[in-house]
Amino acid sequence: MSSCGCQSKDASASTKIVIETMNVLADQIKETANAVSENDISEMLAILLAAKEKGNAVFIAGAGRSGLMGRAFAMRLMHMGFNAYVVGDTVTPAVSSGDVLVAISGSGNTKSVVEIGKKCKSIGASVIAVTSKDGSDLKALPATNVILPAKSKDDASESTVSKTPMGTSFEILALVFLDSVIMQLIDLTGVTEDEMKARHANTE
Repeated sequence: MSSCGCQSKDASASTKIVIETMNVLADQIKETANAVSENDISEMLAILLAAKEKGNAVFIAGAGRSGLMGRAFAMRLMHMGFNAYVVGDTVTPAVSSGDVLVAISGSGNTKSVVEIGKKCKSIGASVIAVTSKDGSDLKALPATNVILPAKSKDDASESTVSKTPMGTSFEILALVFLDSVIMQLIDLTGVTEDEMKARHANTE
């Protein structure tokens, strides 16, 4: 018995669930790649490129694990030469008109993220919402809404919880999508990997 009083299983007995889960996630990535709107992606790319060309800042907002995926995106944007910041960090500057907010929320209704979106919109910043839902509070700002069809933490069900609990599906899809956006931006801007490496932290 484990310390929680639950019946523990032999962790070394099988890797079945690990492999099955990886395959489930791989299938979800392929399905989402075929379902996401290319028009929405194009609009997102145009907004980000305009910000870079004009020297405007790109702010990233997300709560919990969605926020962690956002941090990874902000890091790559910084490597590319964008003025990229994570909302809430102590060194993050004020948002100005013409800046961009990328708001990440599976439901599109995460209260803290929506409030950040409203504030940025009132200042005159463009808002890009990366969500799994149409008709969300973020889209109503209004915002450019990129929908990644996936189960969010609000959609938990017994049939899927063993493979992708809570918001796992959306969070993994968000990471893959945002890294894919980075690859497109690299192609469009012509930035080299050597240039990106030169901007990587050298105090690690």
